[in-house]
Amino acid sequence: MQAKLLDTTSTAWRAALERCSHDCHHTPAWMKAAERSDGGRALAVHVTSGSHALLIPLVRRNLTACLWDATSAYGYGGPLVSRGAPAEFADAAFRAAMDILREAGCVSCFLRLHPLLNKHWKSSLGLVLEQGLTVSIDLCKPPEKLWQETQSRHKLGINRARRAGVTVRLDREFDTLSRFIELYNQTMTRRCATDYYFFDRQYYRSLVDGLGDDLLLFVAEEAGHVIGGALFTLARQSRIMQYHLSGSDWDYRHRQPTKIIIHTAREWGRMHGFSRLHLGGGLGSASDSLLEFKRGFSPDTHMFSTQRVIVNREAYHALSVGRTASAGDLHGYFPAYRRPIANKVPASSRLPALTP
Repeated sequence: MQAKLLDTTSTAWRAALERCSHDCHHTPAWMKAAERSDGGRALAVHVTSGSHALLIPLVRRNLTACLWDATSAYGYGGPLVSRGAPAEFADAAFRAAMDILREAGCVSCFLRLHPLLNKHWKSSLGLVLEQGLTVSIDLCKPPEKLWQETQSRHKLGINRARRAGVTVRLDREFDTLSRFIELYNQTMTRRCATDYYFFDRQYYRSLVDGLGDDLLLFVAEEAGHVIGGALFTLARQSRIMQYHLSGSDWDYRHRQPTKIIIHTAREWGRMHGFSRLHLGGGLGSASDSLLEFKRGFSPDTHMFSTQRVIVNREAYHALSVGRTASAGDLHGYFPAYRRPIANKVPASSRLPALTP
């Protein structure tokens, strides 16, 4: 069994993706953008044995001159296993992946498992912890069935927007990107979102340049004025469409533009051969109004889980001294050494959390 660390320029990374059912969140382009949002350096662990392969995209974040930890990027990354690989290979390969990470100086690993692609993932290392539900739309259903499964309050909002003259279009040139960023930031501020959900402009530019035709911007307009927008990503091999970010103008809240945008996007996905539109879950994986909003489009839900692994136990405990009563408890704040200590640790020396 051979294990290697790959950077985003590696042809082996792209070749491995061809052998695995994957999402946009596993691609080098997505991970390159994540260097902006997650504050680190993108890499992937690649483990092979014969015709079988394991790929784990990660963001490396430095702790000291020699030590670092790893996390999945924003979104739903998680480990990928080549088609036809047995379960025993996946577990053995994951152990080999953690071994090479430890040898390279990694202390801990935090994985955001993909609700669709990792639903059967099992591991003998660390802890797999359920975080909350996500929602997806089955695009293989006919439009009449999709409309039937849409809750009446959403149907009402969509029809009212139509009657008011609201239209939705796909902005392929991203001419309205600046307006979308403005609306997204306003929306996150209204929701009192943490810094984790805000991105600089270079992040968006990196997505546009890196993903190309696999990134879509749908905008809702009234009388030529953009009142809402949403970014979607495409994974053509697995036929998965992801609802990434959205924002709307508070002054046009009565038009409920996000509803008609999602309705339009799901029809676009259905017409272009995609099988699932994954809407995600609540803010921070919570069972909240955002989750209920998404459930208004589909009855299909999935469990989103994370996996926490202590890669170097000695270093992990040394870094966690004074930050938690039990540094080995994987159910709580992870990794424990990133937990801020109020009034004891200067703000400039605190490490940002990996947990969502």
